[in-house]
Amino acid sequence: MTASLDNQTNQCRYLIVLGNFHHMGGAERQAFHFIEYLRTTLNVPVAVLGWFGEGPLTMPLRELGCEIFHFPYNEKKTGRRKFLMLYQLAQFIRHQIKPDVILPFVSVHSKPVCLIWKWTGAHYIWWNQQDEGRGLFKSKMEQRALNNAVHITSNSRAGAEFISENYDIPYENIVVYNNGTPIPEAHKLKPIWRDKIGVKQNQLLVSMVANIIPFKDHDTLFRAWSLVIKSARTTSLPLPILALAGHLLDAKHVLGLKALAFDLGLGDSVRFLGPIDTTNELLYESDIVVHSSIKEGCPNAVCEAMALGRAVVGTDISGIRQALGDDHVELVYAKPHDPVDLADKINTLLHDEALRKELGAANLQRIKTSFSIQGMNEFLFRLIQKAS
Repeated sequence: MTASLDNQTNQCRYLIVLGNFHHMGGAERQAFHFIEYLRTTLNVPVAVLGWFGEGPLTMPLRELGCEIFHFPYNEKKTGRRKFLMLYQLAQFIRHQIKPDVILPFVSVHSKPVCLIWKWTGAHYIWWNQQDEGRGLFKSKMEQRALNNAVHITSNSRAGAEFISENYDIPYENIVVYNNGTPIPEAHKLKPIWRDKIGVKQNQLLVSMVANIIPFKDHDTLFRAWSLVIKSARTTSLPLPILALAGHLLDAKHVLGLKALAFDLGLGDSVRFLGPIDTTNELLYESDIVVHSSIKEGCPNAVCEAMALGRAVVGTDISGIRQALGDDHVELVYAKPHDPVDLADKINTLLHDEALRKELGAANLQRIKTSFSIQGMNEFLFRLIQKAS
């Protein structure tokens, strides 16, 4: 970096609109990666704005040297109250935070700040689409917010396609990038999950990391798993185990899945783990990772499994293709809503350890070359600098 760019960079004050200090989801993780780059590599002043007060994420941000701000934004307000709140938000940002660059990291936060950013004194803002279109309603206000953004960015082709198709914005005008994915030091991961959930060393473990909600399509996965179990019973192999890690957000849906598991005779071959903090340990102890979702951006759970050298089987949708690539199409992609195809893909890998290792090594290499955190950070920074 040249001295002149150093000077220009250090004069810019960045505002990251995190919205939430209580939960580290995929978008928050990407924001942290970029904040760390701005603070530790470029020594850029960074402020972070949230709506709901202090939380577990506040301390790590302060340790990076970020200033923390709170504004009681309520997206459910309508009419005059909403316009008044947006005006107050603009004034708060302009007079209290005084940023040059404003970076929301999800669409629900992009909407309000893209509407009001021209009154904040900043000279750059992006709309960042970190999912495939959830929480968007194709409204005129969303159209106006998108049109106000200097750049529209998306971490997935699926997200860019949604914006393009529903808001009359040419796809080529949307900046698509790959999320940065850290590569854990596998030798430091402690093997805890097999013992914890009763998986014997000679049993194969298949896992899926995703909240238990309808569009993740655990229904198709369960129907596929019943075929996997039926096939396993015709061999001398011990029955494999399916472990599901994720928030049980929809109680009715979870009860329906448990009833389906009972009806399919899955018995003790499925484990509901709930939300876990040791995702990497589970993925690393798994022989195969599966992702049956029918609606995704570029799923972090798939990329994290790839970074641990795991073989992954997923639904053939745009977001999962972006993660896994096109080198092993016939082996790793199952048709959406097709339990027979999904079971075939899982069975092929369950019965071929060498193939699992080959696919896992290819996945790790893809993360290193196409999903590096440094590459993402440098790309996003250059994008902002070019427009600023």
